[in-house]
Amino acid sequence: MNVTLKKSIITCSIFGIMFFYLMAHFIIVGPNVFQTVRIHMLISKFIIFLGGASFVIMLILTKKKSNVFDERDELIQKQSSMIGLMLTGMFVFIFSMVLYVYYSDKGSLEVAWVWLIAYSTFSFAYFITSLISVYLYVKYE
Repeated sequence: MNVTLKKSIITCSIFGIMFFYLMAHFIIVGPNVFQTVRIHMLISKFIIFLGGASFVIMLILTKKKSNVFDERDELIQKQSSMIGLMLTGMFVFIFSMVLYVYYSDKGSLEVAWVWLIAYSTFSFAYFITSLISVYLYVKYE
């Protein structure tokens, strides 16, 4: 197992946990409570901070490790980035359209949903790209 695959597994774990936590927490408490009761926002910010700090620590710890980077690694990174970008775009589009359909009769969207779209898109992009990368490494080995 090379360093790039290990980084992908760790990245997938970090941002997968972050993504599913943000979505579950927000949907369970609802946008009104999330926006008005500050503890929910603080907990989510703390989880985002932990995820980001874990990612930076992982990058620092694996920076000096020797890694053989060949054509296969380059191909896997290109494919995972391309597919990840496409799936992230689809995620944002579908999520936005669901919100549009649900809130079209009400005439306005609660601002907490915009916060969720921003952070869930960020964590989803890292999660899905690294997940595809792990899948491709396993497939090509």
